[in-house]
Amino acid sequence: MSVRPRGSSRVVSVPLPEILDLGGATRVAAQLRELRGQDVQIEAGDLQRLSGIGLEMLVAAQMQWRADGKAFSIANWSEDTIRTLTLLGADPSDLCGVS
Repeated sequence: MSVRPRGSSRVVSVPLPEILDLGGATRVAAQLRELRGQDVQIEAGDLQRLSGIGLEMLVAAQMQWRADGKAFSIANWSEDTIRTLTLLGADPSDLCGVS
């Protein structure tokens, strides 16, 4: 986890593990609970395998941050992970930072 300035606010960077299954999602969710109220950028560069529960956790976090009026983005998706998102029924363009 790292913090960097973003305009007048600070953005906390949260790296995803290589595997975002139930265990990985539980750990990331715990980190995010501690960061509630802060701007967050999820770093997906190391992510190699994404499960349905991992996707569900990311979508729920995005919705919570949006409701709180805080910035939440996901950066550095790999092409393989974008394909997995599509296979899981997610529209990659609906998730922040994916096109």
